[in-house]
Amino acid sequence: MRSKPELRVELAARLAALDPAAARAAADRVAERALATAELRFARRVMTCLSFGCELDTWRLVARLLASGRELYVPRADRRDGELHVHRYPCPLETLEFGLSQPSREALELAPSAVDRTVEVVLVLGVGFDRRGYRLGHGRGYFDRFLAGRRFPALGLAFDEQLVDALPVAPHDVPMRLVVTPTETLRPQRD
Repeated sequence: MRSKPELRVELAARLAALDPAAARAAADRVAERALATAELRFARRVMTCLSFGCELDTWRLVARLLASGRELYVPRADRRDGELHVHRYPCPLETLEFGLSQPSREALELAPSAVDRTVEVVLVLGVGFDRRGYRLGHGRGYFDRFLAGRRFPALGLAFDEQLVDALPVAPHDVPMRLVVTPTETLRPQRD
């Protein structure tokens, strides 16, 4: 099995090779499939990643969720404490040096003790996903730390090109309940 760093390079190359128009159409199909899941269809308070670069575009999905009257929350990765912080969206955003837009440190933040009783479902992006629901991120562990022990489901959103049969898994890796691609909604079975 290839290592996580090798897979990051391979999957990033796949993403970079996607035709922009085809990627937009694929993102719309992922949004339709995700919105049709029971986890998202009935959720009123949704947390989602804000996409950047070659990631699957979530910005139109964000607009649809807001237009439907749902409360929306977005993460802020903080290098100071190594944690994800949750902010109500819309809020002031700042763009990091590599292009990611995330809430500014001054934006109103959900108290850590309120996250579990507020968020009903989280939509997660990544570099890759496998058919068991495991996610390959950028290697800093923010989402695995955030998701560990949470009561709400995590749904991975991905292009078909990001899906592999199996990723290397570490003990701290937290699988998604669902992985949604333009052509599949995977609901991995758990032991």
